[in-house]
Amino acid sequence: MLCNYDSACGERNEMNNRKRCNNCMTGIMVLVGIIAGIIFASITVLLFIFGQLLLVYVGALAAFIIGAVTLFIVLIAALQSENRPKLASCIRCHLGGLFFGILGTLFSGFLAISAILISLSILAVVFVGFTAFFFAFLLVSILFLVICAVDK
Repeated sequence: MLCNYDSACGERNEMNNRKRCNNCMTGIMVLVGIIAGIIFASITVLLFIFGQLLLVYVGALAAFIIGAVTLFIVLIAALQSENRPKLASCIRCHLGGLFFGILGTLFSGFLAISAILISLSILAVVFVGFTAFFFAFLLVSILFLVICAVDK
């Protein structure tokens, strides 16, 4: 999808882009992100339900702010990567996962911040769970992007 994009659409460039995209391990990133998100969301929801998670509003606000800052940094990095083809290929390979994590974190974090977070409310539990899932997915996506950029 995004990995095959290149301004010069020659056969050789398309093959190189596919090879670079396979080196970025996009599928493994999605799998690890989903597993980490489910585990983190499960633990967070259980702690929230039993009243052991204090200051959940602050956590949701922090996740929202981190998502917004990450969106800004990814956009700036994408604009600055014209002169760095290796960084550009890493961003292209991980852009889908990053935006899934960023937009999910922003949307669910906004809903969690807007709602009254009482542990007896099913809606609050769902908002906290989604925020935790997308935040963990975002962190895994950032980790894989950094590994890709450092490896190249």
